[in-house]
Amino acid sequence: MPLKSILKKNKQNRIIFGFSLLILILLIPLMLDGIAPFNNKHSPLFAISADGDNFDILDFWENEIERVNSTPLNIVYGENHTIEHVVEFSNNKYVLNAQDVYFNSPNWVGAQPQSLTLYGVLLYPEIIKSSNPGVLCMHGLNGEIEEAFDLAIPYLEKGFVVLCYSHPGHGKSEGAEPEPSNLYYEGAYNESAHFYLTLCGAIQGLRVLEALPFVNNSQIMVTGKSYGGLNAMWLAGILGDRVAGVTAYIAIGDIAKNLNYPDKLIFWILGKNHMEIPDSYETDQLLRFDPIYYLKSPKFPPILWQIGTNDDFFHYSSIKGTYDAVQHAVKFLQIFPNDHHGFPGFEGSSKFFIDFILNNGSIPPQINITSISKIKDLRGDNLQFAIKINSTEEIDSVQMVYKYTEILGSTWESINLDRINEMNWEGELNPTILSSNLDYYFIVNLKNMSNTWFSSNIFSAGIMISNLTIPFIIIISIIIIVPLAISIRRKYLKILGMNSEERLMIKHKITSDIMLIIIFEVIYYISLVMPWIAYQSGGVVFNHIYIFNNLYTWKLNIGEFAPYLTSIFFIATIFNSQLSFINLRLSAVMKIVYPTILLVFISVIPFLSGVLDPNNLLSNFGLVFPGIGPILMIVCSILMFLIGQRERKYKIKNRMIQKKPNLRIRFNNRIKGIEKKIKHLLKI
Repeated sequence: MPLKSILKKNKQNRIIFGFSLLILILLIPLMLDGIAPFNNKHSPLFAISADGDNFDILDFWENEIERVNSTPLNIVYGENHTIEHVVEFSNNKYVLNAQDVYFNSPNWVGAQPQSLTLYGVLLYPEIIKSSNPGVLCMHGLNGEIEEAFDLAIPYLEKGFVVLCYSHPGHGKSEGAEPEPSNLYYEGAYNESAHFYLTLCGAIQGLRVLEALPFVNNSQIMVTGKSYGGLNAMWLAGILGDRVAGVTAYIAIGDIAKNLNYPDKLIFWILGKNHMEIPDSYETDQLLRFDPIYYLKSPKFPPILWQIGTNDDFFHYSSIKGTYDAVQHAVKFLQIFPNDHHGFPGFEGSSKFFIDFILNNGSIPPQINITSISKIKDLRGDNLQFAIKINSTEEIDSVQMVYKYTEILGSTWESINLDRINEMNWEGELNPTILSSNLDYYFIVNLKNMSNTWFSSNIFSAGIMISNLTIPFIIIISIIIIVPLAISIRRKYLKILGMNSEERLMIKHKITSDIMLIIIFEVIYYISLVMPWIAYQSGGVVFNHIYIFNNLYTWKLNIGEFAPYLTSIFFIATIFNSQLSFINLRLSAVMKIVYPTILLVFISVIPFLSGVLDPNNLLSNFGLVFPGIGPILMIVCSILMFLIGQRERKYKIKNRMIQKKPNLRIRFNNRIKGIEKKIKHLLKI
């Protein structure tokens, strides 16, 4: 029967159809808004050029350093004391020998007061010699000085005197607090940028270490976490002749590339979304604070970067530009697969790097790709590769770490390479089910050393063609369509025994139900690309694709199930869709569980993330609200449950199924049955 007749016969049909039509009308603009923020990698906004600006940050600091050096330190030392510290990821407890210290650092040019007092803590090793190495250790943006203690532990164990201090505007240190107005600054760099204040603080911190009579000034290193890591690179770029080595933990440069990824938290720092960043951003600002312009310094010392592939601030595509910016070969990487903005297990490689810099230790392994090629077979492209590793230490194993970048919810996986001889290794990566671009790098694990390994840069193999894609799609289609067709056919077979009038009426009802179920199932899947998390301002939204690619893949929190979570989600959802044509009410109840759980989680994000704290950078885009995605899922689930209720009623009415007694009647019947059995036993 035509759709018009179906709607005319049943008022409930008209209500449900009206809701469906309204949802579909609303979906079109919402879907476009939801997808747009994640589709701007080639936007002209990011075709940034610095051709019109001859500014050189290294030349600037050649002159500006005199202003900093002329600011008296006025060091004030506190009493010696101990600090109990628990390392964040390992929960190992340490008792640190400490001494508070205060020193002065310049304020912005033209600002009052002219100098700021910064607070720091000197940490001493168990045994203090007449001459000790020193390290300047810096925490992250909006962080506490205690964050730097985690980085300090490996240095203390190597006999370093460590200076940790609070950046200007942090903790007990004076100065402007970091906020969008001085991180995305409008005025002159040395008059309004928070980056300038922190770099001045780092220079003064280095001077404090150099002023200590028991610190060997030729053995001073710098390290930092996140914002502190950026400061470490800035400092080493302008004063590399006074720094022996650098470790940058969860910090890299090439910031312009990060702007191509709207989900990165750098936009929270700037207080602007990706559409609000103008073309002039690089020439006006990035030339002043992007580490790649400091790393090119001919004075730059050896450096080790420790970064996760899934870092929330820095996209891994920026690693190559950062690495290539350093003009010498004494540069090393430790890239942690699937890790975010913070992770355990960096200490072993840090100590190895320290020994290399100061104690005539072995150089970290140097990895060179000698050959790489794609070999086609029946399955598709196979990637064959061979690498040469120069290492004075014995190698335990070598892995290729890879990711298919266009497969939803994919994680970084690894395969072991085969050893050919002392220096050469080779391996082969077979095709996966779907064609996709492939990114990869290599990890070298050193033997008899706990958590000591280094990695190569990240490379791209381009598109890896899989001949299994079409068979896979066909198989999945059969798995979905055949049971679906059988379930629908069974619905119609059940009415064959009815008289023609009843059969025609029920057939129309079944047809309308099937149409509505299909519509709601489609909307249910479409909701995945709709906004799931929406911020109060800035047009910042995250859809479920972000959840698949960033939260489901978080191995540190989820564990070894992370690579399979997205597949499990879709298998469960497809199974549930099949169930819709067998037991619609049960399917609807199961459908509502997942979005409800996430809706509750999204609702408590403001209380967990610091969004409610106006001093927290995460509050720059206001409060967090659930997007249309989970709400659509819940609405679809409720409407499908109502359809299931209606289906059950007309089936009972037409004697297609028997009405089950309610719980109370069933309970009473059960009691009566038990009573009869007891009476029967008593008679016996």
